[in-house]
Amino acid sequence: MAIDRVKKVTLMAPIESTKRLLSHLYNLSILHITDTFTQLPQTDHPLKRQSIVAEEPAKYINKLEVILSAFSQFVKRKKSLIEGFFPLPLQVTEKELMDALSTVDIELLYEESHYCYNECKVLEKKTTDIGREITSLTSFLAIPCDLDELRKLKNVSVKFGIFSFERWKKLRTDPTALDLLTFQAIDAEKKNAKVIVAYLLKEQEEALKKLKEYSFLELSLPAISGRVSDKVAALEAEMNDLIQRREDLKNRIIELSRYSRHVEVLLRYWENERDKITTQNNFGFSMRILIITGFIKEESIDKLNAVLDAEFPETSVVYGTPTPLDNVPVSISLPSFFRPAQLLINMFGLPDYFSFDPTPFITLTFLIFFGICFGDVFYGITLIGFSYYMILRYRNYEGMKNFFLLFMYAGFSSAIFGALSGTWAGDLYNPAYLGENNLLLRAKDALAVLDPLSKPIIALLIAIGLGVINQFYGIVLRVYGELMKGNLLNAIFDGLLWLILLPGFLIIISPMFTKIPAWLFNLGLGLTAVGGIGLVLTQGRHEKGLIARAITGMVSLYGILGTYGCTSFISDILSYSRLLALGLTTLIVAMSFNIIANIMREVPFIGVILFVLILIAGHLFNFMMSIIGAFVHPARLIFLEFFGRFYQAGATRFRPFGFDNEKVQLLRAKSS
Repeated sequence: MAIDRVKKVTLMAPIESTKRLLSHLYNLSILHITDTFTQLPQTDHPLKRQSIVAEEPAKYINKLEVILSAFSQFVKRKKSLIEGFFPLPLQVTEKELMDALSTVDIELLYEESHYCYNECKVLEKKTTDIGREITSLTSFLAIPCDLDELRKLKNVSVKFGIFSFERWKKLRTDPTALDLLTFQAIDAEKKNAKVIVAYLLKEQEEALKKLKEYSFLELSLPAISGRVSDKVAALEAEMNDLIQRREDLKNRIIELSRYSRHVEVLLRYWENERDKITTQNNFGFSMRILIITGFIKEESIDKLNAVLDAEFPETSVVYGTPTPLDNVPVSISLPSFFRPAQLLINMFGLPDYFSFDPTPFITLTFLIFFGICFGDVFYGITLIGFSYYMILRYRNYEGMKNFFLLFMYAGFSSAIFGALSGTWAGDLYNPAYLGENNLLLRAKDALAVLDPLSKPIIALLIAIGLGVINQFYGIVLRVYGELMKGNLLNAIFDGLLWLILLPGFLIIISPMFTKIPAWLFNLGLGLTAVGGIGLVLTQGRHEKGLIARAITGMVSLYGILGTYGCTSFISDILSYSRLLALGLTTLIVAMSFNIIANIMREVPFIGVILFVLILIAGHLFNFMMSIIGAFVHPARLIFLEFFGRFYQAGATRFRPFGFDNEKVQLLRAKSS
């Protein structure tokens, strides 16, 4: 239950065995490969770095991405809400990988899908253009004449346009207009009238003035031959043909998409092949020697040695112990119970290799904090049931399974704290809702220890007390971490002295809130003095000069410099009051929905139905909103107020050179 122990490893092999050795290391998937030139001592050596480009994998990756893109345009893959937030790795069996490699002709599939996709785009554009043209001709559909015939008229000018309906009525009663113009209404609506107007060219000036007088809006006749209706019919026929051709191509892509799973498998395969080839850029090459550096788990050394002895007897291997100067990759092995809580560590950052994994130390803390914030028996039971269902659904995905297993643990914690605080869907046990002496009321009376609404001060003190304990717990872990590294003085100066000062500090300020015995106050003064003097003398030990050390030591008590501070301690423990605030918020919102539901129960005939529906909808809303805060705020208390006392994050994850990664997992057949 710790950070896996690793060794530095250096492989030296003949240059001609590069490809074969690389393949064996890839299949073993036990070696974390590093840049040889950063691992070797900075001395003159004949090694050179190769610049290898994985041309073949890059070519196939590009084509497979095009194929999947074509499929995705016409075949939408349904994803659950959970999968939308948490992408799942593609799980592939060895048989499925072999089938994909042997079944799919990437070049042929690319050519056909690429053609179909591009042709669909071309046809779609043509269809859109024709649709626009048809729309532009719609206004002229009512013209009964052949447009070519209108253009051939020599002594007469013909125009097509729009009058407002009111002006159209006046125009028809204007004697001058009737004398100058000949017109025919094509379409007369309530607001506008579409009209063909004709006049003699010799009377053009007077005719145009008259048209302007009645606000005639001329529409330019389309540059087409024949009747507009015939042109529109031809365009519609052409568009229908294009739509049918596009539909045929779309159906072909849908038919080809039966290979989408194989294509996805091949994409991940060739991505891994690309990484496999480009990894060689991290190797050191000379004229005859290949050098590979990296890290290997101690448990895997025998496996590597066995392969090297059997297949590469000419290869030399050197193992070394990592030092703090090395960027050591971290892999963590945990018992199954603690594994779900590693999610929190992954969110914050992996621990330094030379420290310790805090997962076991924060699991109980997180669950207690979550339970207080979300404390409700019904909500806890609901969370347990939902999490259990999701665990069964995603049982083949370890990451997703552990995610929901953490929430199932949190559901138990929420139910326990809900029972202790007497919270059952808020106050649903109230006799006003379920009658006198109901089952929930009896359960609440039997299990409840503290009602945070009736005794908020006590509840607040409990929350702050948890903060004090958690802060001391964090300092103890700092002492533990320093001792693990062999830093005894750091453990005393940066940990133990604070564990002396801070309890004394709490004792001497406690008379502000309650009476304490004189001997206890004197004890607090003594602890504060011992711890304070020790910190003043040691917190500036890394500074140069006595004055700088003295100033750093003094201000460290306040918290501006140094490893901690009294003000930081006070502000941190006050942050734990948010546990009470969130718990009360969950409770009060639940009670509000109970009140609303009870009011609606008075509605005649459907009151009981409304009562039940509002209870379900209201508590579901409260459940979803409160669970966010119940996760975020305990995580914040751990990340900021707790981890700040001892935790060093930022290590590199141990990534073995092989097929498995975040995107794809190879499910190897179990050996009998």
